[in-house]
Amino acid sequence: MGRLFNSTKIQGLRLKNRIVALPVFTGYALPDARVSPLMVEHYRRLARSGAAVVVIPNVAVAENGRISNRSLLLDHDRHITGLARLIRAIKANHALACVQLNHGGRYAISDQPFLPSAMDAAEAAKNVSTLKNFMESFPFAKRFGLTAHVAKMTAGWTQEMGEDDIEDVIAAFAGAAQRAYLAGADMIELHGATGYLIAQFLSPATNRRKAPWGGSARARMNFALKIVAAIKNRVPENVPLGFRLILDEKIEGGISSTAAVRFAVKLEQQGIAYLSATVGTYHSIFIPEVARQLARPGYLAQLTQRLRGHVTVPVIISGRIVSPKLAERILAKEQADLIGLGRPLLADEDWLKKAQGGGRIIGCRNCNTCFQNVALGESVICERWPRVVQNRIRLENRFASRHGYKTLIVISSISDIEIARQHARQRVLIHRDISDRHLFLNSGGEDGFARAAQEYAAWSKTYLRAYLGRDKTEHVFVDDFEDPVDVVMMHLEDNFGFISIYHDGTSPWKQQLVLKVPADVVVFRGGTHPHINRVLIPCDLSPFTLIQIRVALHGFQGRADARLRFVHVTQHPESAAAQWAGIVENLELDPSADLKILQPGKGFNVSAALLDEARNGGYGCLILGRRGGVARVRRRILGSVSQRLLEELPGCSFALVG
Repeated sequence: MGRLFNSTKIQGLRLKNRIVALPVFTGYALPDARVSPLMVEHYRRLARSGAAVVVIPNVAVAENGRISNRSLLLDHDRHITGLARLIRAIKANHALACVQLNHGGRYAISDQPFLPSAMDAAEAAKNVSTLKNFMESFPFAKRFGLTAHVAKMTAGWTQEMGEDDIEDVIAAFAGAAQRAYLAGADMIELHGATGYLIAQFLSPATNRRKAPWGGSARARMNFALKIVAAIKNRVPENVPLGFRLILDEKIEGGISSTAAVRFAVKLEQQGIAYLSATVGTYHSIFIPEVARQLARPGYLAQLTQRLRGHVTVPVIISGRIVSPKLAERILAKEQADLIGLGRPLLADEDWLKKAQGGGRIIGCRNCNTCFQNVALGESVICERWPRVVQNRIRLENRFASRHGYKTLIVISSISDIEIARQHARQRVLIHRDISDRHLFLNSGGEDGFARAAQEYAAWSKTYLRAYLGRDKTEHVFVDDFEDPVDVVMMHLEDNFGFISIYHDGTSPWKQQLVLKVPADVVVFRGGTHPHINRVLIPCDLSPFTLIQIRVALHGFQGRADARLRFVHVTQHPESAAAQWAGIVENLELDPSADLKILQPGKGFNVSAALLDEARNGGYGCLILGRRGGVARVRRRILGSVSQRLLEELPGCSFALVG
């Protein structure tokens, strides 16, 4: 494996080998476009694979350019910190970090998507027809919702971008590139493929404008070339700027390989440092004959060889490079300068290690499960991963979709402030991913509250910055209101997954609030018990239990002193033990985490049994289910039992999970 592991350069930047981890979109970002813990771990593993460069994909340059509500955004300086954390995880594991910038154009999740040229009803219908193969690639049960989504999306393809829109997007690319550089990116890449906005301007099939943005092959290049120039004016010259290039659109009247090569020459003249080659768009790659072509290992080799004959910058090949032998052959024949691995590294992160040291590579089956998941708004899962890993990612996706990293903290008294301070001090580093809003409700009935609230706000900012290394906290002060429940509910419209209130014994409206909060929002009632680290979790072992325990891990994972006790009420302890073993595996709980079985008998009382367990065990926090339910015991716990526990354990903290 000589050539594959030889070092090389891109515009003076040293690469330790010829492998690039391609930009495979994962859908691991949080719904509010922030970096998630799952995302950091994924790219840390990619860097550990041994690849010389890891490309972070599809970072949107504008809100109206996001292709998913699980994609990153870089339209404001507030996003720099999160991206920097992701980049540090890559660089700490000895890989170069590249940020790919994109605008989805007509594929963006926007009510008014941007298009180079508007499409009339007949043309939109034709586009739906061409997407038929795309939709049929999904399991039958998933097609109905997807078809409705595609129909709605194409119905919005009626608004041609104005001149101001075009200039705004060019400026957005330049601003995002500068932020990527400030976040520590070694390289930046423009996404000019897959049918997104840059490719839409390049394609005669989607760009029917007149000059200066259309009307000729040269004019159709202007949008991309203006973006390149704008970025060059904002980012230092020593930061390589690459381009993800579509070499053949694979549709009638689309981008041809000849036009793509001519454009590549222009890009090189503009200072592009490398070209990352691909083919096809969502309209073409699922056409049966095209899909058969793209299933062949190394299907891009001839096109990239042709491209290399016209440019001198490095060319990255993609396209089912399934084996190290194939990669070596491509390099030996000088059909490409670098090998791009997307799905192969997804299927087997040890691909490079096995290529160098031997071992059977777990190959990508080309089943499209990874693609189907993200197209349906979910996170990437590979069918080659162990089932337990797949289940864990599904759970994390569910937790993130519930906005589990956004918390609304409601404070309405001086005693609330003291409890809030106590809880803040008990936070652990895992909480650096959360975003808080402190809502201070001043009814005017308590002397000194306004001053105490201002002092706490200043303290919390200083404390969080010093202890957690970040300050993701807002402070909102409301002095004039009639109903505090209405004020809180208005703030919940900003998609908070957690709401924290504190027990002071003097605010009956807090009980009303608990009843009004939507079922998918976790209600946390903070108490004053000294042992909040001792947590009691009554659970019914249904699928709901997974999210219940995920909430517990969110609050206590990483605390060395955390003690979680799981309790289950059942008349069938044998089946419960088997169910529990699966939960322990799926959540990667400590194997010693045992399940205490309470067996109902004559005179058995659920609430009394749980009260005894809480008091005798010295538990300072309980995590309970609320509302709805499947099992008979769960229904009992969610009703009068939870209410009794709340009333009779006033010092305890409670998380109520729906």
